[in-house]
Amino acid sequence: MSTGQLWLFPPPKPLVERFGDDFFHRIPTGPGVYYFCGHADGVLYVGKAKSLRKRLRSYRVANAERLPRRTIRLLFLVERIEWDVCSDEESAIRREKMLLRVLQPKFNRANRYPPARAYLGDYARHV
Repeated sequence: MSTGQLWLFPPPKPLVERFGDDFFHRIPTGPGVYYFCGHADGVLYVGKAKSLRKRLRSYRVANAERLPRRTIRLLFLVERIEWDVCSDEESAIRREKMLLRVLQPKFNRANRYPPARAYLGDYARHV
């Protein structure tokens, strides 16, 4: 989506407008899992990060040239951001997988469902 008119205005910053710049300075720098929560929808998105601060700061600007529309829509729905600090990246990966299966957030696609099974003849096999 690259029209000349989009360049007339700076990209929106829904998270900065909602939480302020200081919020992003208070985020821990270590690995962990973060949650984007909506008003009534509960948890909208769960993600993991090697550095929570770097990852969450990457969402500050909703740039239509860089981010998919789905992500931009998510950023405008976020009312609250929470995180859990993990001891290392491996534990963050395990925690994210568990949370995705339990919470099944609306904006996550990966790891929401158990693995599909393919049937060959009378035997079930994991795909």
